[in-house]
Formats: sequence, C-alpha cells, structure tokens
Amino acid sequence: MRYVFVADDFTGASDTLATLSRAGLRTRLYLAPPTPEEVRDLDAFGIATAARSMERTALAGTMCHIAEALKPHAPEIIHLKVCSTFDSSTAIGNIATAMNVLAEGLHPATTVILGGQPSLGRYCLFGNLFARGADGNVHRIDRHPVMQDHPVTPMHEADLRRHFATLGLPSLALLDLLALRSGEPLSLPSNPVLCDILDESDQQALKDRLRESPFPQLWVGPSSVAETCFPVAARPPLPDTLPGPLLIFVGSRSPMTATQVMTATGFAKVAIPAGSLAHRPDVPYRQIRQLLSSGNHVLAVLDGDLGHGLAPAGMAQRSADLLAHLMAERTAGTVLIAGGDTSSLAIHTLAPCSIDYTGQLSPGVAICRAHFTDGKRLPIILKGGQMGDVDLFDKVRAMVRQDPL
Repeated sequence: MRYVFVADDFTGASDTLATLSRAGLRTRLYLAPPTPEEVRDLDAFGIATAARSMERTALAGTMCHIAEALKPHAPEIIHLKVCSTFDSSTAIGNIATAMNVLAEGLHPATTVILGGQPSLGRYCLFGNLFARGADGNVHRIDRHPVMQDHPVTPMHEADLRRHFATLGLPSLALLDLLALRSGEPLSLPSNPVLCDILDESDQQALKDRLRESPFPQLWVGPSSVAETCFPVAARPPLPDTLPGPLLIFVGSRSPMTATQVMTATGFAKVAIPAGSLAHRPDVPYRQIRQLLSSGNHVLAVLDGDLGHGLAPAGMAQRSADLLAHLMAERTAGTVLIAGGDTSSLAIHTLAPCSIDYTGQLSPGVAICRAHFTDGKRLPIILKGGQMGDVDLFDKVRAMVRQDPL
C-alpha cells in the first residue's frame, strides 16, 4: 500500500481523505483496520480513531492493535495524522505515545514530524509553531487566542521540540528552514526529525530531499503530510445538491464556530443545556427529532455550562450518543458536526462500513459520504472548531434540496 494514515480524530481524518482524493489517489476511510482484500483496489486508506481524546493507556493499546493490523499491508508511508496545532498532553491524546507505539510495531526507516500546514495558516520556524487566528493575524501557538486556553489540551509551549520532550520524545532533531532551503545534501539522523515549513515551496523541497529515503517512512503531522507527498492538482466540483433536512450539531466552543452560529439563517435553532444532555438526554433528542421529522433544518448548539458534573470526555460521549441515535433513524438527510471529539465519537458509535470523499466546502472542511451495511448512505460534514468561512452553515443549507416546511 502506498499510503496509510492513522488519524487522531474524525475531523482530521476526513481532511486527509479529501487531500489524497483531490490528488488523484483512490482513497477510503475506515473506523477499524481493513483487510488487504477490502482495500485491494485502493492507493491509500485511512483509519479514524478517537485518540485525540484518549488517555495514555487506551491510546497505546489502540495504536498497538493498528500497528499489528497494518503489517500485512506493508505500507510505504504511514502518516500519524494529528491536529495542525499539535495540541496534546501527557495524559490525553499523547502524540509521542502514539508515535512510539507505531514505530515499535512497524519499524520505520525514517521518522519525520512536519511542523506546519501553510494551506491552513500553520507555520513552523526554527521549531516554533505559529497559527493564524480568526482575526487574520498569525500568533505563536502559546499566545494564540484559542489554543492557549483550549479546554482539554491548552498549548503553553511553542517550541515543538520542548513540547514533544514533555510528551515523552526527548531526542527530537530539527531540520530548520535554512538547512531545508540550502540545497546541501541531507543526511537524516536515526531519531525523529522535526521539519520547518513556511510555504508550499518548502513542502516540495522536503519531498525532493526525501525522495531517495528508504521505506517504510513514518510521518507525523496534519494534512500537509499528504499535501507534501502527493500535491493536489485541482479542487473537484461540489455536489449539486445534498439530501435534506440538514442537521448541524455544535459541540465546539471556538469563537469562529460561535460566529458561524450567529450568522446562520433559515434554521430551527435549538439550545441544548449541558445539564439536560448529561442527565435527561431524551429531552433534546425528542425536540430535535420532532423538528427534523417536520422537515426543518436544525442547528443544535450545546451550551458551555460546566456545572453538569461530567468530564469533557463524558459530555462528548453524551453528544455522540445523541447524534448517533438521530443519524441511525435517518431523520436527517445530511449531518454537519462542529467539534473534533464529538464528531469522532459520534461516527464510531454509528459505525459505518467505510467513508469516502465527495467534495470540498473550504480548506479543512470536506463533504464525505458514510456507507452502511444495509446499503444506505449518509452525507457527513465534519468541521474543526476554527475551520470554515463565517457563512459556512448557510452555504451548506443552500446546497440542500429539501426546503424546510
């Protein structure tokens, strides 16, 4: 297999699926490792996990199982797909733990960490990570208005070498921008290497430098890894229409998502109290189901109240269960989920056979299609908190062919 990606959440998995599909690779996404027979007609495939929200022991077990299952596929490139902001902690979603377990199981000849994704406004300079905010300004990641206060994995260190050392990967080398652009012969050390990236020319330079490196290769980073290995030629057209009604569920507390909610029109808006979802999930379920059954497009927003007594992972699972029940009943023709943890858990709870790519709404926001054992299909759009234009929700609603009653 030419390329296998293991994603730490479903939102990121759908973005890499889109990137590879737009590059012309026959690609499909799974929730568990497929057999070689299932993917014999593909160039690449992905496995979407919930590793981003997993504690360390569970994460290690998941990655160990995946590494063992990937051996018969003999992948040339293994891509551990993580968020472009690299937010991670020693206890939750530990990237270093995932890296180490995959490396132990698959024995890569080269391990590369790609520190930026210019197409999303993420840049790595001399090992330090920067990200463009909703205000259009580029911030050092530990001073980013959202990431410095992330509710689960706040970023307090911009130097990714220091960040990875805290996570459990102390021996990280650096290929900085000056060395990358020098044109001098490149000899990578045996230990993992962090690579600076400022623009697309740096991605091409890195690809050229690694052209003769032996396989298998373990790459760690956002979808810029796929962009580097297989540059995208052109964006395919969007589907003309999507089935309705449309259900949008917002679990993200990102300021960008909040602006998208405020801007949205043409929806029956449902405010879901966190306490109700925690202790009486049947109440929001009945309310949303009734609105969808009446043909309304629904925008359901979970409030940020923390007095419900559940840990963030518990609330994400409650949200996932609610969504999975609604999606299983097929009362919604198209579903958009804003929030990485919620989307990952919801898709895993719903358990489709596979997922493929159908179109690109905006950078980082893809339209996918879930396939089920009964032959039915469901368009799904997964959106990270900071992704998408301000009018994203209205753009999706305009594509839905069934108008609200």
